[in-house]
Amino acid sequence: ATAATTPPAAEGETAPKSAQPEEPEKEEWEVQRDSHKQSADDAFRSRDYPTAIAHYTNALSLDPSNHILLSNRSATHLANGEKSKALSDARECIQANDAFTKGYSRLAAAMMSLGRWGEAKNAYGTVLKREPENAAAKKGMEDCRTREVASNRAEMDLLKKQKEEKVAAEAAAKAKAKQEEEEAKNKAEETAA
Repeated sequence: ATAATTPPAAEGETAPKSAQPEEPEKEEWEVQRDSHKQSADDAFRSRDYPTAIAHYTNALSLDPSNHILLSNRSATHLANGEKSKALSDARECIQANDAFTKGYSRLAAAMMSLGRWGEAKNAYGTVLKREPENAAAKKGMEDCRTREVASNRAEMDLLKKQKEEKVAAEAAAKAKAKQEEEEAKNKAEETAA
């Protein structure tokens, strides 16, 4: 038996409807969301972060659990110096789609910006479990380790300095008390003489 085939359309004709893949028409809200996203992406590339944030926020008002929009707004908040907002969006992104690895990269970047090295390392660890060759996550993990060591060293130096200051203050207080005691003793001897 010969399989029936549809002949190719002649020049200038369109293929029969059954041969054309049908894409469902987008709902009006999806068109608006995508328009806001495109405007946000363009503003981000132009480094106009406040405008990008506004457009991502408008897009999210139409699709609040869209993990890509949350991820992009997180990156934009971070680029705009809004670390806590970046962290919040990264967490929401992961909550919306735990399988979206880039969400963990956003979380790690926000944690690093806040000096939370251990939490950033955990997030980068999740990225590396899923994508062992992810160069950005490898570098981020190394940066976390380096900064964590430097932070621990600075904390130890501060504790050492505080201890030295305390010992010096105690020694000064003892010396002053001894001097006052000697002065009182000398005064008492002068009065008795």
